[in-house]
Amino acid sequence: MTPRRTRLALALVLFVGCAAVAVPAEVVVLKDGFVIQGDMRKETEVVVDKASGRSVPIVKAGGLDIIDEGPKWTIFSTHAKQLGAISPDIKLRPEYKAYTMPFPGRKSNNPLTDIGETVKVSEFNSKWIRTIEAKSFVAANAHIDQQITHIDPHMIYLVSATHLWRLSYRTNEWDPKLVRKLLLMHPELSEPDGKCVPLKRIALAKFMLDAGWLQYAKDEMDRLKREFTAALPKDAQEAHDQLTKEIDQATAELVVREAEKALAAGRYKYAAEVLAIFPEKTADSKEVARAAKVGADLKTGQERHDTARRVLNGLIDDVSGTRPLNALVAVGGGAALGAWKPEKAVTSQALELAAAGAHVFAELHPDSAMRIETFVTLATQAERERAAGKEPTKKPDELIATAISGWALGRNGATPNVESALKVWSARQLVLAYQRGESPASRNDALSRYRKNAALDIPQLAQVISLLPPAEPEDLNDRTGKPLSIGKTVPGGVYQRTSAPAPGHAAGIDYIVKLPPEYHHGRAYPVLIVLTHAGINPEDVLGPLMTESEKNGYIVVAPEWTNQFGKGWQWRPEDHVYVTAVLRDAVRHFTVDNDRVFLCGVGEGANMAMDVGASHPDLFAGVVPMAPIPKWGNFFIEYWRNAQKLPFYVVTGELAGQSLPNLRHIFANWTRHGFPAVMTIYKGRAVEWFAAETPTIFDWMSRKTRVNGTATLALGSNRQSWAMLRENDNRFYWLQADKVVVGKNGGAIVPALMQGDVRGNLIDLKCDKVKHLTVWLSAEMIDWTKPVKVQINGSVPSGWSKAKAIEPSLDVLLEDYHERGDRRMLFLNKLELKTVP
Repeated sequence: MTPRRTRLALALVLFVGCAAVAVPAEVVVLKDGFVIQGDMRKETEVVVDKASGRSVPIVKAGGLDIIDEGPKWTIFSTHAKQLGAISPDIKLRPEYKAYTMPFPGRKSNNPLTDIGETVKVSEFNSKWIRTIEAKSFVAANAHIDQQITHIDPHMIYLVSATHLWRLSYRTNEWDPKLVRKLLLMHPELSEPDGKCVPLKRIALAKFMLDAGWLQYAKDEMDRLKREFTAALPKDAQEAHDQLTKEIDQATAELVVREAEKALAAGRYKYAAEVLAIFPEKTADSKEVARAAKVGADLKTGQERHDTARRVLNGLIDDVSGTRPLNALVAVGGGAALGAWKPEKAVTSQALELAAAGAHVFAELHPDSAMRIETFVTLATQAERERAAGKEPTKKPDELIATAISGWALGRNGATPNVESALKVWSARQLVLAYQRGESPASRNDALSRYRKNAALDIPQLAQVISLLPPAEPEDLNDRTGKPLSIGKTVPGGVYQRTSAPAPGHAAGIDYIVKLPPEYHHGRAYPVLIVLTHAGINPEDVLGPLMTESEKNGYIVVAPEWTNQFGKGWQWRPEDHVYVTAVLRDAVRHFTVDNDRVFLCGVGEGANMAMDVGASHPDLFAGVVPMAPIPKWGNFFIEYWRNAQKLPFYVVTGELAGQSLPNLRHIFANWTRHGFPAVMTIYKGRAVEWFAAETPTIFDWMSRKTRVNGTATLALGSNRQSWAMLRENDNRFYWLQADKVVVGKNGGAIVPALMQGDVRGNLIDLKCDKVKHLTVWLSAEMIDWTKPVKVQINGSVPSGWSKAKAIEPSLDVLLEDYHERGDRRMLFLNKLELKTVP
């Protein structure tokens, strides 16, 4: 047996297990609500019985927990499992009607590992058999018989009679027209004489509905109505009525789910359009209630936004003296401008207020309108007072002051004090100027101007930064970059851009960006960074991801890296810039929610995603590698530790070569320590883009947010040190190693390690092979009113024999924000420490 064939056999032993160790179908709900459903299994290993010489599979000590979901296995950590009863709100997969075809038996046991590129594939015959002609590494072209033995709405299972190969698919991966054709060949559904048999057509429509092909189910029912004109028999009529009801309910559920996603994605216009077609008459009470809630939330958010814009626009006119002008222009057009003279002189303060109010007006979005709720309350009260002939409690300038301060600081920071509000706004503008500064001199100029007008303490300024728009917002009416058309399945609106200069890339890095529909700079959006593979059609990857991103409101960013390396991902730290610099550039031009940035890759792009994610876990909320072959020796043998706060959703195929053994090593550590990682393995599949996983991936991502603040300290009893094998991989949330000494032990590289904890105001650090440490302090990590103590490896470092008072630093806050562009993870000061020898 060749080494490659040995690895394949090992994979089958590791992940197939045997029926004897399977537990009846079970539903596992992870702590974040993610659902896995299937037959529970324990990983097995094969031992040889000395008495009989037979190989016997047994449960492996410390083996992985596996759920057989039909077309795939899923591995998870029992530490991440919810305890208690399953919530009735969780939608479970029912038992489906399956159609099977008998397998006539094996003709030969040829190994699949001798097979190369596919040359020709025949059509399936009436026995659901087809022949694949493929190149062989050892002989003439091979002919592989392949038969479907099982089809249900969830999975399709195929077996080869000529080769040691069986594989599975999610049914929705296949063309529904082909599935219909196959089903009509089955004895239970075929119509040999060509006459329409109602019960068979209804069963076919039921299959289509259960597979998620709602329109095909409707088409099947329409076809039945056209082809069978007589009255339906009683049993067929009952089945017809029941299925009609199920189709109506599925339609209602689909519509309301689409509306919920649209509202959650900030797509208010589309949500309203979807709700307008909600079939209330045929929907059940549960879906009616869901639709009503979406409608109420949509109305509330839109009305809050519209009211805020209306009253703010009127007040801007009042304060700037342009209301009479606006009325004149409405009647006489632009020519009226020349004849207009303001009724009274407008002060510079009034113009400043009006300009700030105009910024708020432009940035306002229904999802962010709550920030100026105090303003809306006071402004509408003033309207009512004027209507009643009373003097308003608040003057127009005070009302605008409330709006701009609330917008800059959040609802709790709103103030009607004009001078205070303008100082807050000035601070906001100066921080943006600092962020745009391309040179230290320009940033220092902005900093000097801020110090002269400083009205905020540093924690307040951090709050302002957390709500800032992009430093250089893209003009959405005049987009920069080059519009692209990638393929028929990729939605429009894709642009190629070039990042700012980056290390090693003086001309910047090209990347693709796709904004979600109804994108607005006044709302923060999650980001999906996609890393493609040179051997896989980009359309196959970007098509399903961008379609689903539109539904869920993600910005999609795809660095163009695949042409840079002739041999795929090279695992070099200097190449991480393809992700880090592109993310930094996107943050500069679009409103990114830094706490919801995800990294997804396929093939070599998956290797890249695992490398970058494990090296910079503090940048991401999750990593989704498809068919990676991660380096185990001298890399993930150490870097697996760095995922203790970074969720991974790994998808691969059973025949993906070295992928499984390497991932097996990683997941043995991740699951044992309860890391937030899940792995899905498709049966009999190799390296490919598993498009059927796309909705599942977005469901998984919807439950993830990057850990931040004090959550980064909560590592639990399975705490691991952060591992570093390269100098560039040196920052993990609030800990940074400034001088790393990577050692060697024989041929193996020995990592530098560090970990830290904050208990009260004691910063307790441990490190190995690190000469200098930097501790970054966020607002909630310590009590800033009390002195701080530091210890490294149980000893007090130089200069820290006594506790020290630490104060927030404006310079640290602004420069770190400028460097990383991260509006969510902000640090108010840092401690630079020499480690204890």
